[in-house]
Amino acid sequence: MTEKEKTLLTGCLNGDKAAWDAFVLQYSSLVYHTIRRTFGLYHSDPRTDLVEDLFQEVFLSLVQNDFKKLRQFRGDRGCSLASWLRVVAARLTIDFLRKQGAPSVEVTESLPSGQPDPPASLIDFEEEKLLSKALRGLPPRDRLFLDLSYRRELPPEEIAAILQVSVSAVYTQKSRVLAKLRETLRKAAAL
Repeated sequence: MTEKEKTLLTGCLNGDKAAWDAFVLQYSSLVYHTIRRTFGLYHSDPRTDLVEDLFQEVFLSLVQNDFKKLRQFRGDRGCSLASWLRVVAARLTIDFLRKQGAPSVEVTESLPSGQPDPPASLIDFEEEKLLSKALRGLPPRDRLFLDLSYRRELPPEEIAAILQVSVSAVYTQKSRVLAKLRETLRKAAAL
């Protein structure tokens, strides 16, 4: 934890309104975009009103019961306040989505941009279609794992924190999810 984070955190925990205002100003964009991205994993167009409600809920959860949740931040093992807040926002969003019921993920299919020759364009489209279908067939947790690993390119330690598993489990899950994806694609290509 940096000195700036310690000072800001101490001020917040001591009830300093200026410190809290600075905290919210500094981390509001990070929290908002984390909620939006996490929500976007399950819904193609996250409703702005729900994202804003969850945004308020994250900051409210930090101050409730005399900053109980914010006091849980330790800053050990190289965890920054920003990465901890990402985990808090992502978990709160995932919990909200679980309560809402089964996720609905829409994958839009479109032709690749540019002007490649027609056979290459057709091949690219078919490959994209197969991959989209294979991804839709994965459980939501596997899709989340792939998003964290490949689209967001988070390090294994952050993925482990978000998914509440050990770092070694992240590597195991990566192998398992990729094997499942390869097998699905192999079967689809054989048809």
